[in-house]
Amino acid sequence: MSDMNRDPQEMMRRLEQMQADAEQMMERYNRLADEMGADRIEVVSDDGLLRVKLDAEGKVAEIGIDEYAMRMRQSLGPAIIMLIEQAKAEYGVKMTEMAQSLLGDRMDVMGMVRDTLPEHMRASFDREHGR
Repeated sequence: MSDMNRDPQEMMRRLEQMQADAEQMMERYNRLADEMGADRIEVVSDDGLLRVKLDAEGKVAEIGIDEYAMRMRQSLGPAIIMLIEQAKAEYGVKMTEMAQSLLGDRMDVMGMVRDTLPEHMRASFDREHGR
Protein backbone atom coordinates (compact mmCIF):
# COMPACT_ATOMS: atom_id res chain seq x y z
CA MET A 1 0.00 0.00 0.00
CA SER A 2 2.94 2.32 0.58
CA ASP A 3 3.81 2.10 -3.15
CA MET A 4 0.54 3.86 -4.03
CA ASN A 5 1.61 6.93 -2.08
CA ARG A 6 4.89 7.30 -3.95
CA ASP A 7 5.62 10.00 -6.41
CA PRO A 8 5.09 8.74 -9.99
CA GLN A 9 8.17 10.61 -11.16
CA GLU A 10 10.26 8.86 -8.51
CA MET A 11 8.88 5.49 -9.58
CA MET A 12 9.68 6.28 -13.23
CA ARG A 13 13.21 7.32 -12.27
CA ARG A 14 13.72 4.02 -10.42
CA LEU A 15 12.41 2.03 -13.40
CA GLU A 16 14.73 3.88 -15.75
CA GLN A 17 17.66 3.21 -13.38
CA MET A 18 16.79 -0.50 -13.26
CA GLN A 19 16.70 -0.61 -17.06
CA ALA A 20 20.05 1.19 -17.31
CA ASP A 21 21.59 -1.22 -14.76
CA ALA A 22 20.28 -4.25 -16.68
CA GLU A 23 21.63 -2.90 -19.98
CA GLN A 24 25.00 -2.21 -18.37
CA MET A 25 25.11 -5.76 -16.96
CA MET A 26 24.32 -7.24 -20.39
CA GLU A 27 27.01 -5.09 -21.95
CA ARG A 28 29.55 -6.35 -19.38
CA TYR A 29 28.41 -9.94 -19.95
CA ASN A 30 28.83 -9.67 -23.73
CA ARG A 31 32.24 -8.05 -23.36
CA LEU A 32 33.36 -10.77 -20.93
CA ALA A 33 32.05 -13.50 -23.25
CA ASP A 34 34.14 -12.07 -26.08
CA GLU A 35 37.24 -11.66 -23.90
CA MET A 36 37.04 -15.12 -22.37
CA GLY A 37 36.27 -16.92 -25.59
CA ALA A 38 33.13 -18.59 -24.28
CA ASP A 39 32.07 -19.26 -27.84
CA ARG A 40 35.34 -20.97 -28.74
CA ILE A 41 35.33 -24.19 -26.74
CA GLU A 42 37.05 -26.95 -28.67
CA VAL A 43 38.48 -30.12 -27.16
CA VAL A 44 40.73 -32.57 -28.96
CA SER A 45 41.46 -36.11 -27.81
CA ASP A 46 44.99 -36.94 -26.62
CA ASP A 47 45.71 -38.85 -29.84
CA GLY A 48 44.29 -36.04 -31.99
CA LEU A 49 41.79 -38.32 -33.72
CA LEU A 50 38.62 -36.83 -32.21
CA ARG A 51 37.48 -33.24 -31.84
CA VAL A 52 34.39 -31.67 -30.23
CA LYS A 53 33.40 -28.03 -30.65
CA LEU A 54 30.65 -26.26 -28.70
CA ASP A 55 28.68 -23.22 -29.77
CA ALA A 56 28.19 -20.06 -27.67
CA GLU A 57 25.27 -21.71 -25.85
CA GLY A 58 27.33 -24.75 -24.83
CA LYS A 59 25.68 -27.11 -27.29
CA VAL A 60 27.63 -29.51 -29.48
CA ALA A 61 28.23 -27.74 -32.79
CA GLU A 62 30.76 -30.10 -34.39
CA ILE A 63 32.22 -33.53 -33.88
CA GLY A 64 35.34 -34.30 -35.88
CA ILE A 65 36.34 -37.92 -36.34
CA ASP A 66 39.57 -38.82 -38.08
CA GLU A 67 39.32 -41.62 -40.63
CA TYR A 68 41.60 -43.84 -38.55
CA ALA A 69 39.36 -43.41 -35.47
CA MET A 70 36.48 -44.97 -37.41
CA ARG A 71 38.34 -48.30 -37.23
CA MET A 72 38.10 -48.33 -33.44
CA ARG A 73 34.38 -48.98 -33.38
CA GLN A 74 34.14 -50.39 -29.86
CA SER A 75 35.89 -47.49 -28.16
CA LEU A 76 34.68 -44.70 -30.46
CA GLY A 77 31.32 -44.06 -28.75
CA PRO A 78 32.67 -43.86 -25.20
CA ALA A 79 35.60 -41.70 -26.37
CA ILE A 80 33.24 -39.21 -28.04
CA ILE A 81 31.00 -39.08 -24.98
CA MET A 82 34.00 -38.46 -22.72
CA LEU A 83 35.22 -35.67 -25.01
CA ILE A 84 31.77 -34.05 -25.03
CA GLU A 85 31.69 -34.20 -21.22
CA GLN A 86 35.12 -32.58 -21.07
CA ALA A 87 34.05 -29.80 -23.47
CA LYS A 88 30.87 -29.19 -21.46
CA ALA A 89 32.89 -29.01 -18.23
CA GLU A 90 35.27 -26.46 -19.82
CA TYR A 91 32.28 -24.44 -21.01
CA GLY A 92 30.84 -24.56 -17.49
CA VAL A 93 34.11 -23.30 -16.04
CA LYS A 94 34.16 -20.40 -18.54
CA MET A 95 30.59 -19.48 -17.60
CA THR A 96 31.52 -19.71 -13.93
CA GLU A 97 34.50 -17.40 -14.43
CA MET A 98 32.21 -14.92 -16.14
CA ALA A 99 29.59 -15.11 -13.38
CA GLN A 100 32.28 -14.67 -10.71
CA SER A 101 33.62 -11.65 -12.55
CA LEU A 102 30.15 -10.12 -12.81
CA LEU A 103 29.23 -10.80 -9.17
CA GLY A 104 32.59 -10.00 -7.63
CA ASP A 105 32.93 -10.92 -3.96
CA ARG A 106 29.18 -11.09 -3.32
CA MET A 107 29.14 -14.87 -3.91
CA ASP A 108 31.76 -17.63 -4.28
CA VAL A 109 30.51 -19.01 -7.60
CA MET A 110 33.87 -20.63 -8.32
CA GLY A 111 33.77 -22.59 -5.07
CA MET A 112 30.22 -23.77 -5.64
CA VAL A 113 31.00 -25.01 -9.15
CA ARG A 114 34.26 -26.64 -8.12
CA ASP A 115 32.33 -28.86 -5.73
CA THR A 116 30.13 -30.10 -8.60
CA LEU A 117 33.00 -31.00 -10.95
CA PRO A 118 33.93 -34.64 -11.47
CA GLU A 119 36.82 -35.62 -9.18
CA HIS A 120 39.29 -36.03 -12.07
CA MET A 121 38.73 -32.39 -13.13
CA ARG A 122 39.11 -30.73 -9.71
CA ALA A 123 42.92 -30.77 -9.64
CA SER A 124 43.07 -29.06 -13.03
CA PHE A 125 40.46 -26.52 -11.92
CA ASP A 126 42.42 -25.82 -8.73
CA ARG A 127 45.69 -25.28 -10.65
CA GLU A 128 44.06 -22.91 -13.13
CA HIS A 129 42.33 -20.86 -10.44
CA GLY A 130 44.95 -20.84 -7.69
CA ARG A 131 42.94 -22.87 -5.21
